[in-house]
Amino acid sequence: MKPAIRALGIATIIIWILLIVFSVTALYSVMNLGIGFGEPQFFPSSRGIVLSLPFSLNNSGYYDISELNITTRITDSNGTLLTLSKTFVPLVSKGSNVEAAHNISIELSDVMENIELIFNDSFFEFDTFVSLNFAHIVPVQMSMNMTVPWGAPLSNVSVGEISVLNYTDTHVKVVVPISFENHSFFDMTGTMKLEIYNDVDELVTYGETSLHAPSQSTYDGQVDMYLSLADVPKLTESGRVRFIFETPMFAVEQWIPYG
Repeated sequence: MKPAIRALGIATIIIWILLIVFSVTALYSVMNLGIGFGEPQFFPSSRGIVLSLPFSLNNSGYYDISELNITTRITDSNGTLLTLSKTFVPLVSKGSNVEAAHNISIELSDVMENIELIFNDSFFEFDTFVSLNFAHIVPVQMSMNMTVPWGAPLSNVSVGEISVLNYTDTHVKVVVPISFENHSFFDMTGTMKLEIYNDVDELVTYGETSLHAPSQSTYDGQVDMYLSLADVPKLTESGRVRFIFETPMFAVEQWIPYG
């Protein structure tokens, strides 16, 4: 009986020693686990933009890392969810280093549902959650958040002084200057339509033109419209212009006063 008790005691001591060694080495490995994130970058895509978040994982510890999961939740300044993306790395062996990118796709049609993001600069909130299994048995979790500026694609849209020019014996040309700043990370290409309403909110005339405004540029253009001589008195000194911009992915509009 005594030899059995002695053997059990020795086994218990060995198990405790192994647990202590594992705990110490696991703690050391966790403390020396290097996870870093690079500068976020925006890239255009066929349906919107892709945010690429570079990251690196340096596993300089004694154990493998498995089931690395990076989840990012993006919300606008009002807390509205824009997208939820995940990146999964099945295994990072001990002594190895992994460099990859956590890519987050944002569809412009979803962003453009918030009219404020089209005409006003704002910011996005990024909440990133990282989880992994250490030595295949110890779960590790961490989180981080950051604020990323958002540049409005149609910032400071304004209508200049409307001109009325002679055109034919029956019609005049109405020239409407329009300008805005594309603060976004993508080009604005599509069709711009303008409708002029007078001071009693009556539609006077309208016109359209194609538009291309590269990223981080200022657009200064004009839309030519035509009006019969009989309808010229309808064009009052003040009123408002209905600005409409259409692309295959989205359409937006804004009312702009003139005069």
